Amino acid sequence: MEIDKPETLDEPRAEFRVISDRDAFTVKNADNDEILLEISGYDLQINFNMEYINSVQDVEATVEGVGNLFRQIIMDKLLEYKQKQ
Repeated sequence: MEIDKPETLDEPRAEFRVISDRDAFTVKNADNDEILLEISGYDLQINFNMEYINSVQDVEATVEGVGNLFRQIIMDKLLEYKQKQ
């Protein structure tokens, strides 16, 4: 899997407040309230191409794509974790 990252040559720097500027999204286990996933960081951006999301079917296709993306990321992390043990 490859994650697209832009080139970082001569880019401007940004400064953030440690607590109040940090965004966090979590997924918790409904049974024991344990965090299963946390996405956190500064200047997080979640962008959807709203020009092409016009129906419930488009939303469902987007959700399925996000699920597939995260399935691949989780599997990669799980393999990496198991290899370290």
